[in-house]
Amino acid sequence: MPKITPAHEAEVRERIVHAAVEVFAEKGYHRATIADVVTRSGLSVGAIYTHFRNKEELFVRSCDLISGRGLDALAVRLAPLAGTAERLIAAITYYVETIDEFEGDVGQVSLVRAWAEADSEPGVREMLARRRERLVAAAQMLLHEGIARGDLPAWLDVEAFARAYTGLMDGLLLQRLEAGDDFRPAEALRRARSVLDVLMAAGQAEHAKPASA
Repeated sequence: MPKITPAHEAEVRERIVHAAVEVFAEKGYHRATIADVVTRSGLSVGAIYTHFRNKEELFVRSCDLISGRGLDALAVRLAPLAGTAERLIAAITYYVETIDEFEGDVGQVSLVRAWAEADSEPGVREMLARRRERLVAAAQMLLHEGIARGDLPAWLDVEAFARAYTGLMDGLLLQRLEAGDDFRPAEALRRARSVLDVLMAAGQAEHAKPASA
């Protein structure tokens, strides 16, 4: 019997999770079944249950994949950018670009299904809380950098703004569903940028104040 390596095991898990992402996006949590994941992945039922205890665990892991992969890619996009406005705009632009799809895969809008299950599924709720904290931490980092550079007002409540703004951005996912075929990413981006414009203007105004005698 050929030896099963950790790399092979990881590849199988990834294959299962990617199949689950597609199945849950298409059918939702309640209508999707492990049998659907078996069909989509081309693996056996035994292979699925070797790696995941139940449908909830697989759903949580698939949502973790959707929420986590974007932050890694965003870090790469932000690395060459120096200015505060550039970095903030690049971050929200990337968010809007990945609402419908991420590199040909399911986009963030599928996470709306997770919120629908959060009240009755503790594992899903915990996953969403982890996602929120990652988003807030990334936003806080960008805001603190902006304050240190003098681009943002020193009085800014970074923690509160980061949580409020990530909530606003997630609201775009609901607007995406509400709009249906009428959804326009450019309009969503315009709305998100309008708040940043006010924040940057406040920073400029503070910087322009004459020093106290």
